[in-house]
Parts: sequence; C-alpha cells; structure tokens
Amino acid sequence: MAQQTVKNKGTKNNLPMRLNLLFLVVFVAFAGLILRLGYVQIVKGEDYRNAVNKNKTQAAHVDSARGRILDRNGVTLADNKAELAIVFIRNAGISAQEALNYAKKLSQYLTMDNTAIKKISDRDKREYYVLTKFNDPKDAYAKYLTAAEQKKYEKKPIQAYKLLLSKIPKSELTGYSAKDVQIMAIQHAFNQASNLNPYIIKRGLNVDDKEYINVVDHLNEFDGSIQTADVSSREYIKNKPFYVGKTGDIPEDKLNAYLAQGYSRNTEVGTSYLEQQYENYLRGVPMTLTYKTEKGLPVGNPQIKDGTRGDDLRLTIDIRLQKKLDQVLEQKIISARSIGGNGQNDSAYAVMMNPKTGAVLAIGGKKYVNGKFKDVSSDVITSQFEMGSAVKGATELIGFQHNAVPEHFYDKTIKYPGGKGSFSSWEPGGLAAQTPETALQFSSNVFMGAIVSNMAGIHLSSAGSYYNARFPSVDTPRFQKAFNDLRNGYSQFGMGVKTGIDLPKEGTGFNGGMPDNPGLIHQFSIGQYDTYTPLEMVQYISTIANGGYRMQPHLLESVHEPGKDGDQLGKTIDQFTPKVLNTIGNNKRDLARVQHGLYLVTHGANGTGSVFRTQGEKYKVAAKTGTAQIDRKDHSLYNETLVSYAPYDDPQVAIAVVVPRVRNGHQNQEIALEMYKEYDKFYHYTSK
Repeated sequence: MAQQTVKNKGTKNNLPMRLNLLFLVVFVAFAGLILRLGYVQIVKGEDYRNAVNKNKTQAAHVDSARGRILDRNGVTLADNKAELAIVFIRNAGISAQEALNYAKKLSQYLTMDNTAIKKISDRDKREYYVLTKFNDPKDAYAKYLTAAEQKKYEKKPIQAYKLLLSKIPKSELTGYSAKDVQIMAIQHAFNQASNLNPYIIKRGLNVDDKEYINVVDHLNEFDGSIQTADVSSREYIKNKPFYVGKTGDIPEDKLNAYLAQGYSRNTEVGTSYLEQQYENYLRGVPMTLTYKTEKGLPVGNPQIKDGTRGDDLRLTIDIRLQKKLDQVLEQKIISARSIGGNGQNDSAYAVMMNPKTGAVLAIGGKKYVNGKFKDVSSDVITSQFEMGSAVKGATELIGFQHNAVPEHFYDKTIKYPGGKGSFSSWEPGGLAAQTPETALQFSSNVFMGAIVSNMAGIHLSSAGSYYNARFPSVDTPRFQKAFNDLRNGYSQFGMGVKTGIDLPKEGTGFNGGMPDNPGLIHQFSIGQYDTYTPLEMVQYISTIANGGYRMQPHLLESVHEPGKDGDQLGKTIDQFTPKVLNTIGNNKRDLARVQHGLYLVTHGANGTGSVFRTQGEKYKVAAKTGTAQIDRKDHSLYNETLVSYAPYDDPQVAIAVVVPRVRNGHQNQEIALEMYKEYDKFYHYTSK
C-alpha cells in the first residue's frame, strides 16, 4: 500500500512539469513565427513588393546602332546607315489566329519585297491553309487525321500538328493571290520571333515613306505587337581591309548563347575579325519597350526608353599606309612577272608594325588571278611560308644563348658522310672568314650550320676546300635537345607560335617535327624546315629591334563612348596597353652584335640588302633578306623574303615581306623600301 502511494505521488508531481514544457514549446514556436513574419514584412517587404510590381510589367528590347570603327587618324572604316524599321513583338498570349489577323492588317499598310517573299516556306503555306480554310482547327484534324491518329496524339499536340500539316495535299497549296502571298511573307517573319524579342519585319524605311506613315497611324490596332524602331545597316569604306570584319546573322551554333544575352534572332552581329572580336564594345545599348501586363501577358502600347549606339573603336591602322601597301604589292607583282623566269609568281604579302608597342600599321596581301587582283591579306595571319635566311638573326641569338656561336668561322662547303649531300652558302666558292656580324651581312649559311653543329654535336673537320661532317644519330639526347632548343628558341621570337594578335583566329605555321636525317638541322637553321606566317616574322624582327621584348601585335588602340558630334570621338573608356609576351634570353652585347649585322646587310659593302644601300640609305633600314628554296627539283625557284626595321638607331616601324615563287629580282626589298618612304612621308623620322 505504501509503494502504491509513492507511485501516485510521483505521477502527480510530473504533470505540471510536462505542461510547462509544452507551453514553452508553443511559446517558442509562436515567437519564431512572429519573428519570421516581421522579417518578411519589414526586412524583405520592399523586395517582395518590387517583385510583385515587376510581375506587372514585361520588357522587350530593340537593338541600337553599332559603334564605328576608325583608323588611328579618325578616318571612318565602318559606320552605320540610319534607317527605320517595322518590328513585331510576340508575347505568349498571341495565338496563331491572332497573329494571322495582325498579318492581314499589316499587309494593308506594308508591302514585303521579293527577298521576304522568297523566304516563304512550304510549312508557312500549310499553316496559312489551315488558319484560313477552317474556322475551328478541330475541323482540320477531323478532315485529315483518322480517329486512331487523333486518339494516338491526343496528349501530344506538337506531334499531332506536325502530322496534320504533312497530310495537307500539295494541290491545296497553289493558286494563292498576291494578297495571300504578302500575308504569308509577314506571317513567316512573325514565326521567327521568340517571346518579347522584337523581330524586324521590314527595314530601310524613312519618315517620309508612305508605308511607314501608314503603319505609324495605325499602331493602336496591334495592341503593342507592332512597333517602329530606329535601326541601321552597316556601311564600310570602299575596299575595306579584311581585318575590319563583317556583320551578319547570328551563326546557328551560337544562337542560344546570343539569345541568353538579350539578342533577337535577327540581330546582326559581328561574324568575323574585329567586328566579332569586339562585339561587346560595338553592340549598342538596346531600346527598351516596357509593357503593362494582365494575367502575365503584355497589353497595350509600351513605354519606350531610347537606347544608345555602341562604342567606337580607334585602331592602330593608318589607312593611308594601308592603301599605299595595297598599291605597291600589286605594282611589284606585275613588275616581278615581267622579269624572265618569274611566271609562277602571283602573290606578295607584307605587314607593318611598331616594334616597341606591337601596334599594327598595315597588313597587305595580293594575288593575281585570271588577270585580276584578289585581296588575300588575311593570309598574312593565317598562311605559312618557308622564310629562308630571314630567320638568321634569331639563329645567331639562339646560338649565343647556348654558347655555340664561333667568333670566326671560314665559310666553305660542308660535305655529308657517304656522299649523301652537302650544305653550302650561296657563293659557289664560299664566303671566306666570317664573324657573327658579317655572317648576317653576307648571309652565310655555313656560319649558321656551324652554330647548330656546335649545339648538336656534329663534328666538322676541315679537308682543304670543304668540311667533312660527322653526324650523331638523330636519336641521341644531345641532337634532340639541340633541335628542340632551336625550335623553342625561334618561339621566343614568335616563330611557330601564336603572336597573340587581337583577332578571333590566326595560324602558327607548320612544325616539321623531329627529322629522320641529322643534316636537316642545318636547313632548319636557315629557315628551310619549319614554316611561319608573315605576322610571326614581323613580331620576330621587332623583338630584335626593341632590345629583346616580344610584343603582342594589336589592332585596337582605344575605345570611346559615342561622341556628341557624330564625327568626333567621345570619352575614352578603354586603352590598349602594350603587352610584353616574353623576353629573349640574350644580353645587350648579343643583341648589339646581331643588330649591327642587320645594319651591315643594308649599309655594308656587298651586303645582301643592296636595294637599300643604293636607293634608300637615308631611310636607315636594318634588315635580313631571305631566299627559301621551295622545290627540291628546282633550286632556282624560291620564296623571296625580308624582315626589317627603321630607323636602325631608334626603331619606329618594322616591315616583313614575302614574295612567293620567284627566280629573279629584289621585289622583297623594293616593297619594303616603298613603304619606308611612305611612312617617312607622314611621320618624318629621317628629318629628326
């Protein structure tokens, strides 16, 4: 009995404790709820109110004019032709029948041209047939689909509609009137528009056009779906340089990415070169059309906020030099072809660059095809050529990096073991004793061969009037290291690698890999193994000219806001900063010796740059010529090349030239000399 009493007493004492705990839990829950409501109403209330208000409006955008592209002196290379357009703005609430009704109305005020009419597709005709021949779409399904087909696709409306269209006989798609065709052309344009992405129905209008006036007078009939817009078409100078690029329709493989950025399907975008590279700058701020919505759908006419055209690009290009370069290339191709043996020459290429900043001044390429000249300037960036002796300045500097350059070496033929060929300079009896400087002056192949022989472990023993060469295997570590060191060394100057120019794509030349014949390292040292682009060559010689800095070539100088005066540049918003990609591994003494050798090419007695010495000494050019043999069966056919800079004591401009497939002449030097004259005409460096 006592135990029972103790048990009941314990139960009675626990009851208030449990009730208190329950009350505490309820209190905490209510407190948390009150705090949460307070947070929602007070802290986040404004955000939620904004979200609600936002849902009461929807915005559409119409692209503004693109920015201009100008040369370094303000000459316009790409501009806009202002025009007016009629645009369709689809919203999710517009049915196919409503869109057709809009198209019928619009056809009363607007006439579509033949280009638009040609875009009418078979599907457009079938849809027009269904919408105009049946008051209720169900009647069309009942006529052309069996009961089994209707049941099968009952829950698959897209597939059902596709099947319906396919069942309409072609005989029903003929005999349309001119009025029907106009409506279908407009309807086709409507069908290209995605929700609230304006689609241009017709452009090229102006305020005095009757069509434009009629549409404006009846805009209220379209519930905001038809609007007018200020648009523009791109205009370029005559004979526009290739690197300006062009605009066009959004590429299909990039459509989704552009749509995600707010572009319309029929927005014209940059599709090549600078127009593509700097699309983000050139694209304007779109005009905004803000619609009120009811039940989530736009209604009525929108509020319009004007956009602004894109930013202007000022380039490093001097269009005066560009035009002159194009003329000179054509003239020198004609003169080359007039020389006996040069019948295979049909092209020439050149590029001018500031060696200290990488600013590209002009890029030219011309090809003679069927009696007319074709512009192939893009080949300067994308096509590769055997460059020959023009690379020798780099060969010597690479040799200095590896302590492989002899102070003196006698130039005479190197004979290979077993009578398997030889290696010699251009002078049949050799060029006698050479130093690093004179080896450039006279373009000694053998001196370059001595450098790489020292690197690769090739033993050259004198045998009177020639050297006997003893080769290691191409598989030996030393030979492979030497070959790789040579290739990596050339890349320090920009040969065989991308230059970094601010364009969407560029070539890198051709890498011949590791040779199976050790004697090919001699050919490699004189530019007859790997191939390079002319742009790589001007970057290479600029690296020597400026003291060892490989500069990134660039076409963009600065970016500007649209100016208040259409002919003036606005505020600078971005400036290209010259970029050093790498420095070469040579000291000042090495560079000075090579620079002096390049000076001797054009100023020393019997240097290979004879045109500069006899006709253009005042222009103070340092250079290296090249003649790359390109046919093993015809050693008299070669690429004529040149790398150069001026003035040699304070470089302002570097020029690289390639004239393929010639036998005679000095067109490479003549092209460069004409361009140094033209540069000096505008920038007066010889008078300083």
